[in-house]
Amino acid sequence: MKKIVSLVLAALMMLTLLVGCGGNSNSGSGSSGSNGGSSGDEGGVVTIEFWNSAEGAMATSTEYLVGLFNDTVGKDKGIHVNSVFQGGDVVEKLKTLVQANDYSNFPDVGQIYAAGLSTVLQMKNLVPLDTIYESGEYEITLPKEEIIENFLRSYTYEGQTVSLPLNASTMLMYYNKDAAKEAGLDPDAPPKTIAELAEWTDALTVRDGSTVTRYGLNIQMDRYELVNFLAGVSDTGCNYIGDNGGGRDAMMTKLTIGEDGSLMAFLDEWEKVIATGGYKAVNDDERGEFANGLSAINFQSSAQLASMMSNAEGKFELGVAPLPACSDKYGAGAAVGGGSLAMFDMGDAARRQAAWEFMQFMASADSQVYLFEHNGYLPVCKSAYETDAYKAFVESTPEAAVAVEQLNNSDPGMQEPMDLINWELNTLSKDSFIAWTNGEITKQECHDNIVDGFNAKLTEYIRANG
Repeated sequence: MKKIVSLVLAALMMLTLLVGCGGNSNSGSGSSGSNGGSSGDEGGVVTIEFWNSAEGAMATSTEYLVGLFNDTVGKDKGIHVNSVFQGGDVVEKLKTLVQANDYSNFPDVGQIYAAGLSTVLQMKNLVPLDTIYESGEYEITLPKEEIIENFLRSYTYEGQTVSLPLNASTMLMYYNKDAAKEAGLDPDAPPKTIAELAEWTDALTVRDGSTVTRYGLNIQMDRYELVNFLAGVSDTGCNYIGDNGGGRDAMMTKLTIGEDGSLMAFLDEWEKVIATGGYKAVNDDERGEFANGLSAINFQSSAQLASMMSNAEGKFELGVAPLPACSDKYGAGAAVGGGSLAMFDMGDAARRQAAWEFMQFMASADSQVYLFEHNGYLPVCKSAYETDAYKAFVESTPEAAVAVEQLNNSDPGMQEPMDLINWELNTLSKDSFIAWTNGEITKQECHDNIVDGFNAKLTEYIRANG
């Protein structure tokens, strides 16, 4: 087995030297046709193109799986996948092609984040996941009911499932167990509420006179963090953040976290964290500072588990816990993050079939367990959790099971909103929390900046773009 993996990796290293259309081709041995895809003109092999935004450890895992597909299922079925890195957001590259009415240079498969669903659904050559399952055109080895509901909902927009979940994650609390012990805290009983998080933040903060030398907590409250903390702040058990089911049932026209009181309920609790004086609200280098003992608690995606464990190794014992609930009144949970695979019709039935074979391989139990082991992404298919490999991994690495438990405790409706101008919410949240923490604005002003500021910008965007 080691010999086979070595051969695959060696081949991949050589193949990264090749250049594909629209970016550097990370795997593949050449291309034909306008976008590097072809049907049966290379010795009967159907070549398709996969655009991805994988970086770091995920890039390594992605290229390994693409290479494995090419050498196994692809070789058996006469399919070859060219993998092309397209920067942090594939949708932005696709939008450029759409604006030029250039659909001929689309990929066969693209890695899509949930925030881009509304845009992708308007692309005339998209083949939605529901269409794939309902058309009868495709061989199904991964039934739709095999995919976990939370992840399916993440890629559902206006009642239509758009893409196939690929790399799924939830946000987790990472903490320094050694520091907790030194502070007299129980390292095996991490905070379950924001009030308890404030107590831990206070206890874990170290000062030299008036200078903080170790922050108890470092987290920049961007949109991602805010949405996750608000996910369970609801009397119904699920906070959609905005109207129309958070923009999934129909276009989102406003934030609802102001009128339903959920944002202020969270701010009332977070005020206790700020009051400790041991909370750093700016992300200079959250992960690096945590690894080097400059902070004791940090919140990151489960996709960072492998790197967080590696960074802590030899320095301190790493603790991993679910997100704390806002208060005892509300349940805990987390919104699903990550990416998916969308298919685009390049006018060739053979390429569509090949694309679907590849998509199913990437979402299959074995591939998903591989991503779980090497990155911390949660398997999207139910059967993955029944494999011996999964069971062995969580037994040897119990920290990995925390995100799974959190997912099981999360309502499927806990999702990031389809807020159209998510970058605006990101900026408003970040700037408002930093200013509030620094004493430059009040809690009420922080609240109003986020709600009123975003709603005004969203109204303007809808008016301008229909």
